[in-house]
Amino acid sequence: MTAPVQTDDLVQGAVKWLSGFTDIRDVLGFYPDTDTPYLFQHTLWVRVEGSGATAAVIGRGGSWAGANVYNTMQYPRLTLELYVDPMRDDAHNVVDPGESYRRIEAAWQAFDRRLHRAGDGDQRWGTVRTLACVRLAEPTVYPVPGGDGMLRMQTFYAVTAG
Repeated sequence: MTAPVQTDDLVQGAVKWLSGFTDIRDVLGFYPDTDTPYLFQHTLWVRVEGSGATAAVIGRGGSWAGANVYNTMQYPRLTLELYVDPMRDDAHNVVDPGESYRRIEAAWQAFDRRLHRAGDGDQRWGTVRTLACVRLAEPTVYPVPGGDGMLRMQTFYAVTAG
């Protein structure tokens, strides 16, 4: 058996850092009877469909630039995925489909306010040192196939770490 890693990777550091903000926590669902938000590393670990909740997944999506020969900086691409289940009535019917789009936009705005920063200097995400994090594109929102009205949003951020 190998020893567990004691330092954060980019994804774990980002999740630790983001989970400390009230505005992030306010837009997410929580595990029942806990203060643990639906903020995950790499994989969606909860069933969102039918819950009326919002969940976020932070992942690593390759790189946005190649390494350079001048220093040891890294240029990982961070992914943000949001999942929003619509509000439903007692018969499990979607009440207001437009509300889901407004809620996913509000959740994205909260995350983007924290993540999108160009050349803002050192910022620690757990044990990971970041120098910048820039949104690479506007988010794409689409219905989850077979998700009974659930929406998924995805966007990417270019991180400068080192």
